[in-house]
Amino acid sequence: MNDAGLAVSLTFGGRYVHGRGFALPLVLRYLLETCRTADEAVDRLRTIPIAIPQNVTLVDPDRTVTVHVGPDIPLTGTRDSCAANHQHLPVPDEQERVTRTQERLAAVRAAGVDVAAMLRPPLYQYVYEDWLGTMYTAEYRPAEGRVTYHWPEASWEHSFDGFSPGTLTVTLGLPDGRDQS
Repeated sequence: MNDAGLAVSLTFGGRYVHGRGFALPLVLRYLLETCRTADEAVDRLRTIPIAIPQNVTLVDPDRTVTVHVGPDIPLTGTRDSCAANHQHLPVPDEQERVTRTQERLAAVRAAGVDVAAMLRPPLYQYVYEDWLGTMYTAEYRPAEGRVTYHWPEASWEHSFDGFSPGTLTVTLGLPDGRDQS
């Protein structure tokens, strides 16, 4: 989040495609340093090649928008206002079995902006050994200059007005140690 009230986040785009372009964390840093609004950031994103499919959610005090970007597609807007490692395009059946991208897209659309739903399967994934585990869910409130990071067992809030450095240790994985099926 920047001091203008623009917040950006990314999630894996749900498809295994690689191409020429930039890594999205670098692009998001650029957007935060040069843009004040979600619309301005979307306009900039349209001009930047992205190396792998990702979902970008942009939030400002007046608007929330999620877009899909990738090396093989133009920036594509979506009606969703949050993202959870899914893509709007179909994937091969085997990849769907592993990533559950279409199942997750349906779950995002059913849940809307619901933090509790984001902390349960299928939106919160525990498949860390396959690089598909969820690290956290971020809830941005840019008009207040606040963000809250959520895990199933903990939350941690930060703000521009009351930031305190600190640490929080979170154990990733199912609470009882089972693998997610």
